[in-house]
Amino acid sequence: MSHELIRVIQNAFKGVRLEDGISLNMTEYYDSGGSQAHYKDLSNNDERDDWSKISDKTLEDYHVTFSFTDIKGFRFYAPAYMIWSVKHLKDSQSIIGDFTIYALDPDHYVLKSVGIVNVFNQPQINAIIDFLKFSEANDDYCDGRVAAVNLEKIKIAQQGKES
Repeated sequence: MSHELIRVIQNAFKGVRLEDGISLNMTEYYDSGGSQAHYKDLSNNDERDDWSKISDKTLEDYHVTFSFTDIKGFRFYAPAYMIWSVKHLKDSQSIIGDFTIYALDPDHYVLKSVGIVNVFNQPQINAIIDFLKFSEANDDYCDGRVAAVNLEKIKIAQQGKES
């Protein structure tokens, strides 16, 4: 299941670029309130074209991404963090798996401003749903309760778009 889920995520988000969105190092810069200028300098070298090139180690070092990025950054980093979460579900003590689940909430302030169904296309929404179902089913290793709540919210958001 996990290899299949990773392929679903990879295919759904293939070709998504960061463009002029807020990058990993800029999220750290914003988190510091602008006091850590070196992050702003480092952001010039952040990956912007291929989210799959971002290493697991890099993702593990950036915990505030979804709190300080924008819509473009959210769409660019979501697949990388989802895949990291699937791959490391049972072998990591990192909180980023749960942070990813928490971020995929249609009420997350970045998503709510535009609407999750307007940020992601249908294959991407389907990949997010599959990821949240996977997380819900693996409640022993992650916050499956929040995953279930977010699944319901996405269902409601989709029904609202169809109306």
